[in-house]
Amino acid sequence: MSATVEELERRLAHVEKEVTRLRQQIEPAPPLEAPSDRGARLLHEARMSQPAIAAAAAKAFAEMEITGAPVGPEKLREMMAACGVNAKESPFSQEIEVMREE
Repeated sequence: MSATVEELERRLAHVEKEVTRLRQQIEPAPPLEAPSDRGARLLHEARMSQPAIAAAAAKAFAEMEITGAPVGPEKLREMMAACGVNAKESPFSQEIEVMREE
């Protein structure tokens, strides 16, 4: 059986997650961490979980048939207008405008 790259990424992410969980069980964080130690620990945990996040995002994009590079905001506005979306009437767009003014 030949595994795909996506399958290997998913399996590796699972193993890394399990190793992190086991480490936390046998090596609990010190009760009073210095901010720099906490930052280093959180950064390490984020790096360890990145393969799982990347695999999940790739799977989601594949399931939604999303391909290619992301488009910029101007192109997105053009695409939305071409589909009949009026940003002036969209509650989502209106809220973004309110947030920009703050």
